[in-house]
Amino acid sequence: MKFSDFKRVIFVDMQRYPRNPKNRLLTAYRVHPGFRFTFWYRFAQFLMTRSSLKVLYRVVRWKYLRVQLATGIQIPILADIGEGLYIPHFGGIVVNPNFRAGKNLYLSHNVTIGKVHAGDRQGVPSVGDGVFLGTGAVLLGAIHLGDNVAVGANSVVITHLPADAFAVGTPAKVVSSVGASGVLDG
Repeated sequence: MKFSDFKRVIFVDMQRYPRNPKNRLLTAYRVHPGFRFTFWYRFAQFLMTRSSLKVLYRVVRWKYLRVQLATGIQIPILADIGEGLYIPHFGGIVVNPNFRAGKNLYLSHNVTIGKVHAGDRQGVPSVGDGVFLGTGAVLLGAIHLGDNVAVGANSVVITHLPADAFAVGTPAKVVSSVGASGVLDG
């Protein structure tokens, strides 16, 4: 990742946060703990690929681990999450290092994205663009959530979900095809 790409991704992440009308990095950093976490997550990912900056990477990784403890958000640097990550409330978020997500992921608090270690669902979830994961949502196993999917609060997803689905329950079942855009705008 180039530094210009890092700056662009941080700017896109920052634009997802309200109460920052002039899109100021320092304001978003101070006001939104989710963005503070995202900043250090992205910065550590950027430095991880720079062998010439190993000392700076170690310092940033230390700061990143401190921010993880302070916010209760455990998203490993190896997790691949596209630009536009939005974490409105911090606390209780646990993500597997092999998780892959598209752009504009909305992670509510107490979300768990985990691996199934055996059986036909062995693996880690992946999600498309514009996915909303409600409070307490759990994604388990080698499943894929399509673009614009919404998962309701306290739902457990153990099967694939098609694009534009709105799923709720334990185990989660599709109840509507309004998708994330319909749930968040409606």
